[in-house]
Amino acid sequence: MPALTIDALATLLSRTILHPLPSWLLVLVVFLLRTSAPPRLAIIYAALVTVARLLLFVDARLAAGPPRTLDWRNEVVVITGGAGGLGRLIAKTYGARGVRVAVVDVKDEHGSVRGSKGVVRYYRCDVGVRAEVERVRARIEHDVRRQTPR
Repeated sequence: MPALTIDALATLLSRTILHPLPSWLLVLVVFLLRTSAPPRLAIIYAALVTVARLLLFVDARLAAGPPRTLDWRNEVVVITGGAGGLGRLIAKTYGARGVRVAVVDVKDEHGSVRGSKGVVRYYRCDVGVRAEVERVRARIEHDVRRQTPR
C-alpha cells in the first residue's frame, strides 16, 4: 500500500473540497436544506475557492506564456535510452513524421536511419558522464547545422 504523502493529500484536496464544483454543490445543498436564512458562509467559501482557482489558472498561463505551435521540421528531438524498447519506438515514430531525432544511448548503434520523412541518428553516450554528454551535445549541434537547409 503506498504511503500517504503531502503531494497525494494536496491532490485529493484540490479535487474535492478545494475545487469549485463541489463547493458550489455545497451551496446548493445548504440552500435546499435551509429555508429560513441564505447560506452566506457556503457562498463565501465557494466564491473564495472559485477565485483562488481562477488566480491559479491565470498564474500558470502567465508563467508558461501563450501556447506555441511547433513546426517539427525545425525541431530536433533528443531521446536518451532510445536504442531499444519504448525509446526506439518513439524515435521511429518521430522520424516517420519528419522530425530530426538524436538517439543517445550506451548501446552502440551505428550511423543514422532514414525514416520515410525524417532522420534518426544514433550517438553512443553514457549520460552519467558529463564529458561524454558535452561531447555528444557538440556532435548533435554540428550534425543539425549540417542537415538544416539554408
